[in-house]
Amino acid sequence: MMIKLYDFKSSPNCQRVKVVLAEKNLSYEIVPVDLRKQEQKKPEYLKLNPYGKVPVLTDDSTVLYESLVINEYLDEKYPDPPLMPKDPAGKAKARILIDYGMAHFDSAYQKLRVELMKDPKEQSQPVIDGAKSDLKKLLQRFEDEIGDQPYLMGEFSLVDAAPGRIWRPTGPVASPPRQIYGEDESAALGESDSLKPDRGEILFCRPTENALRQALSA
Repeated sequence: MMIKLYDFKSSPNCQRVKVVLAEKNLSYEIVPVDLRKQEQKKPEYLKLNPYGKVPVLTDDSTVLYESLVINEYLDEKYPDPPLMPKDPAGKAKARILIDYGMAHFDSAYQKLRVELMKDPKEQSQPVIDGAKSDLKKLLQRFEDEIGDQPYLMGEFSLVDAAPGRIWRPTGPVASPPRQIYGEDESAALGESDSLKPDRGEILFCRPTENALRQALSA
């Protein structure tokens, strides 16, 4: 049986699973779930995910939810190419970085995202500036970790598929149109505010990210 991904196209949680599926070159079927119509709250969907959220991934008789759990499952069941270090210490460090990004970025990022989705006349510049400042401080931890490496763990890993993708919308090469991502993420930190724009370029130019952009714009 083919892998199935229950998906809402613009969901970041679904996107990070799609990145891993693409990195593994795995075939899968998309099962659309329209959050706007509350399809994730229907009884048949809640049998798959009692949290009533996306994504859900099914692989034969295995049913999984929570994107980070799904990604670790995919990496363990389909180990080529590996997206986590082999040694226990390296895996632990990767999980710490994933936890850091997922636990701390959301508040500032969502504040900025919501403000930028407003009509420009209704936007609050102090709110935007404050959120951007908070994100820059949070991103400094990643900058300290990455040093001169192309990716946070040296090679592309589950860290880059999850919180590391915060670099994707920044920098001069990453200006995706609004219709691709569904919100003005491209202006999230601003070109002049990127800590190191080449980080965004490295991720933005990966074939899997290009495939994701094409899927989003379809």
